[in-house]
Amino acid sequence: MAGTKPTAPRDEPGAAWCLLGSGAILFYMVFYGKPLLDEDGIHLRPIRITGFALASGLFLLGFGLMGSTPPSTRPSLTELASMPIMVVLYQVFYRIRILHGGADAKGLIALTLLVPRYPEAAPFPLVAPDPRIQSIVQTAFPYSLVIWVDAAIVSLAIPLALLAYNAARGDLHLPQALLGYRAHVHPFPRHVWPMERITPEGEHVLVLFPRRGADIDSEVGRLRTAGIERVWVQPKIPFMVPLLAGFLIAFLVGNLLFALLGLPAG
Repeated sequence: MAGTKPTAPRDEPGAAWCLLGSGAILFYMVFYGKPLLDEDGIHLRPIRITGFALASGLFLLGFGLMGSTPPSTRPSLTELASMPIMVVLYQVFYRIRILHGGADAKGLIALTLLVPRYPEAAPFPLVAPDPRIQSIVQTAFPYSLVIWVDAAIVSLAIPLALLAYNAARGDLHLPQALLGYRAHVHPFPRHVWPMERITPEGEHVLVLFPRRGADIDSEVGRLRTAGIERVWVQPKIPFMVPLLAGFLIAFLVGNLLFALLGLPAG
């Protein structure tokens, strides 16, 4: 029709598929196959290197296509772009021991791909950023990162719960009362780490942070041989428990860090 201005091409579907493809490839590279880096050093695995190169190429292509999309669609694409970034970031967190378990990292990676965008379920979350800075907040704080931060804050309540439990039992000995509780050696409870041990020299010591992977049966056996009846133990609480709480809190309440810092809310 005469007088009609040509519309600029919209590349949001292509950008979205590229970003989704990059995140999906990285997801499978994390969950399947042998890593490039392990305890034995660096391994040049051609298939994995090709996969990472393809994921990087798709991410860069998708990021480039975002420049030709309407400004109104870019916040949504930015949230999708966070998926491959967060997959890599959680792997880095695991490598530098911010996340202590591979299952924790994989759980956060799965949440990144399952819930890449902030849910829209008014009136939830109850604590939402000011609309004037909402797009900036959602770019800087991808939704799975909010879940992780909320889970980390929830996990800080565990020492307080243990302290209250020990105080009620009259076992208020610090700092161990913040990390565990006292239990009988006969029988030794399940799903706990002993916080006391007998050294090879025969010395009875308190271990505030028990070593994971220790031979619990041998350590408990030495305690029994030494005639010790009650010891401090640390419950095995997988981070998946606070992570579940963090997921629910992120949906219902929002970013607890923002609430604690008193940042502007809408």
